[in-house]
Amino acid sequence: MLDLIIQASQLAFHPYVLMYVFLGVLLGITLGAIPGLSGDMAIALLLPFVFFLEPAMAMGLLVGIYKGGLFGGSISAISFGVPGTPGAAATSIDGYQAKLKGKPSKALHTALYSSVIGDTTSDLVLIFIAVPLAAIALTFGPIEFFALYAFSLILIAALSQGVVAKGLAVAAIGILLAMIGRDPITGAVRMTFGIPGLAGGLSLIPVLIGIFAISEVVFQGAKLWRRKVDKIMDDVANQASLLQGYDISKDKLTWAEFKFTLKATYIGAAVGTFIGALPGAGQSLAAFMSYGLAQRFSKRPEDFGKGSLEGIASAESGNSATAGSTFIPLFAFGIPGSATAALFGAAFILMGMTPGPSLLSDNTEIIYALFFTLIFANLVNLVLGKLLLPYYSRIAMIQPGYMIPAVFILAIIGTYAANNSTMDVWVLLFAGLLGITLKLLSFPLAPLVLGFIIGPGAERALRQSMIMGGGDWWVLVKSPIAIGFYIAAFVLILLFTLALRAKK
Repeated sequence: MLDLIIQASQLAFHPYVLMYVFLGVLLGITLGAIPGLSGDMAIALLLPFVFFLEPAMAMGLLVGIYKGGLFGGSISAISFGVPGTPGAAATSIDGYQAKLKGKPSKALHTALYSSVIGDTTSDLVLIFIAVPLAAIALTFGPIEFFALYAFSLILIAALSQGVVAKGLAVAAIGILLAMIGRDPITGAVRMTFGIPGLAGGLSLIPVLIGIFAISEVVFQGAKLWRRKVDKIMDDVANQASLLQGYDISKDKLTWAEFKFTLKATYIGAAVGTFIGALPGAGQSLAAFMSYGLAQRFSKRPEDFGKGSLEGIASAESGNSATAGSTFIPLFAFGIPGSATAALFGAAFILMGMTPGPSLLSDNTEIIYALFFTLIFANLVNLVLGKLLLPYYSRIAMIQPGYMIPAVFILAIIGTYAANNSTMDVWVLLFAGLLGITLKLLSFPLAPLVLGFIIGPGAERALRQSMIMGGGDWWVLVKSPIAIGFYIAAFVLILLFTLALRAKK
């Protein structure tokens, strides 16, 4: 074990790997601070370039982007009241009010420290839980895995913005897209509509980039067309007068203030870590739940919504604490815990590593190096954030109009370069159009991506189970573990249905 740790640390702390971690954090914070752009978009765009990097370097870059993006979203949320990422929406409630009261530095530093604490807590939970869970998962057969996949898809759909029917429908679309190509058992070609280029199925890269990047680029372009960005900038200019006479020397976070926010930070870390481990729950849910619990247990609940540092700490800690735990189901069972985990799952596949219980046993040195990288990236996030906060707070002023064309061009080039395939570019555009349509109809996108990733494994497990049972469907409920997953899925559907009716 000691030899493994030494080898993994040597791999993780190689100068090139460290360089990519620094680059990733810098890029993640920068994109996260610009409203409309996100770390997920950057990860999707960079997936094609994974081919050209060693696994440890690629993981360092992607991890840095992910962690930097989590904190970066809070910069524009606090500085301008515009969340840079969906997960930073709860941070903006108190963050922007604190800024208007002349405490932008205190708010930004509170967000930075709580983000790093929550993130590190989640990473430690991942490191100590993923290995035992993977060992348990190795005892699962096709019947248990199918039940687990079914449970996960239902949970993903149920937790997607609280709209169970829409979440299930979108997850089903993702599974349907994953079935295009050759049958995994018989090898027969299906659902290709006579197009030879689809015989091998839809590639991960164009689907993910299309859903995440192309759809978002079009929406940001539409917002720009309607001059919403100009209105935001006008509002910022109007608020500038409120900060006349601002004295930076009076806006430093004191040790007493930091200690006072620790309780809220720990609440956010605990809630975020738990929510992150649930497939499909997401950063926004973790942030708002953390915010609500912190307010309930606060000694000054009346300050929430008025610039409370506790409110900022709880929201940002909850948001960032999903970072590590969202990988738990990916490492243990091969099921992405979030859209970001799905992107990392795609990166693993592109590097020849299969997400799931065998990921740790087959690639032990790389995964342990990844654990070291996760912790180191938090330290880089803290250092870069501390040094560059005054400059980062101005990044949100960059007009998205300058970024939209660049993102679109990178998406096209990266998709084509991955396989030198024109068909992949057409799939990219189709996926983008599908993402736009679903957004216009208020359907969540995450279940589609997760369904696309999980679909092949679920189908394979189902077909293998049926072969084992001689075509008898009752074979699916002959395992006590499988029955437990089905009962849990039924209870979840019942609870969410009753909750929706209660709201009405």
